[in-house]
Amino acid sequence: MRAIPDQPFLEAGRPHWAAVSADGLWLATQASGAGPGGGSRVAFYRKSDFSLWDLVEVDQYVDAFAFHPVLPLFAISTEGGEDRNRTGGLFLYEPQARRLVSFPVTGVGVTALRWLDERRLQVVFSEPDLSYERDGEDAFAQCVVEREAWLGVEEGEIDLETRKALADGDVDWGPPPEPGYRVGDRLVALAAEAGQTWVFRDTVMAVEALRDGRVLCSLLSSSLLECWSSEGSLLWSVPVPEDTFQRSGCQLYVAPDEHTAWVTVLVGDSSNRRTLLQRVDLADGTIVAEHEVDFPARLAARTDGAWAARDSRDLFPPARWPPSETPVFTPTGRQLGTVALGECDRSFEFGIRRSPHLLFLQGDGGEPLPEKWAVEASPRGIEPLFPLRWEECPAGRIGGGPGVYVEDGLGPGLVHVATTVEGPFLLRRAFPHGEVVWAHRMDAEVRAVDAEGGLLYAVTGAKELLTLRPADGETVRRRPTAVRAHDFTPMSLSVAPGGAVFIGTAEGRILVLDRPEEREEEREEEPEEL
Repeated sequence: MRAIPDQPFLEAGRPHWAAVSADGLWLATQASGAGPGGGSRVAFYRKSDFSLWDLVEVDQYVDAFAFHPVLPLFAISTEGGEDRNRTGGLFLYEPQARRLVSFPVTGVGVTALRWLDERRLQVVFSEPDLSYERDGEDAFAQCVVEREAWLGVEEGEIDLETRKALADGDVDWGPPPEPGYRVGDRLVALAAEAGQTWVFRDTVMAVEALRDGRVLCSLLSSSLLECWSSEGSLLWSVPVPEDTFQRSGCQLYVAPDEHTAWVTVLVGDSSNRRTLLQRVDLADGTIVAEHEVDFPARLAARTDGAWAARDSRDLFPPARWPPSETPVFTPTGRQLGTVALGECDRSFEFGIRRSPHLLFLQGDGGEPLPEKWAVEASPRGIEPLFPLRWEECPAGRIGGGPGVYVEDGLGPGLVHVATTVEGPFLLRRAFPHGEVVWAHRMDAEVRAVDAEGGLLYAVTGAKELLTLRPADGETVRRRPTAVRAHDFTPMSLSVAPGGAVFIGTAEGRILVLDRPEEREEEREEEPEEL
């Protein structure tokens, strides 16, 4: 695999902090994505050539970190959990030995730290307002840990329980950023000193491979839409509009002729999110049309070009008004009509790629947790197809997930994810009546699914790309979503004609697997009767 863009600090998508050790040998920064245990990570690089040295995983969110003023020693503070299960920790890491020691605390978070000198480490704690005496606001406390020897500290040798209460104005948050500072500026400067380029990037939420070899990607907030050549050159980029809400460009619909694409822009606030749909000319990134809907939208499409924007109900607090009807459009944005799909939440996800039908999940009945049915929207209206729940499905609530339409010797079918209380399943169901051809319990969350050339592909939360046989769902190959020593957290997936695989990652990179000879090897592994 290779990464686009191939720049230094591949793990650092959008880091708030970066630091260099006093001896100039080590560089540390926040890493995007998650470690094998699901925790936050700090990436350590050799300062001399920016090569990755280590990825250190901690169990909670990293709040602050700092190198010792003299020693090759790194301190990390963490905080996580809601008020009644607030936890935190102090971690000490020695890069040369790759040695990590933890000092956990319960009931508080470790929200800041600072080396006062060679012997003293100042640690700040956040204490939740469980009795609501402070209107829910945290209180702060501090302790100063003093030691003659900091290297080789063992677990239990540091006392974090002796704390002094602080007034809000007395909290030492460390030196303020310089005027005009932006997230990632330290890494930009460090790369520039070495004659290299680094640009901060957000999660690649959607990726689409085009027939001419180019690849599109939609990022969480750092850009609305980007177009890259297959070799890894940025051809053009559409900036995020100024009035976006927290994130933008999270969804992408490409017209069948691949001349234009529609992207989503969230506007408003959390209680009144709306969606600005922007049509982008794929030749140069020009915005050629806009259409606004009065709700947060979830997109769906079919292969003939019809596409829809469903009211996702992604609001906080939850909406107290009925869901909007779903408009259906042509590729140019002309509205064909509307369909009433009813209530929706994240468990109604059913993004079926490559489908000649416009498919959704719809609740059956008025209960608070209704059963879900796969339905088709057409000029005839809404046609129920089959229940999401199947005969051997575990009891309890069930939700949908990503999927892809396939057609082979077994006939037409849907391969899709179903989430259950016992974990995720990947199923193939005959279309249109939903008979289960196969159903496999998956070891990790399936983030995206696609199909091409008689093979299925899926990326998972275990940082793997799976290649599967459509006939029985058996996995014929597992690959880590990694490039050399760098591993990546997959979020989206698209397979190009000819078999090149493109994976969008939480680290802001597009991973490319473009070795068609591997596809031939996979075909040879299939039994003859298939």
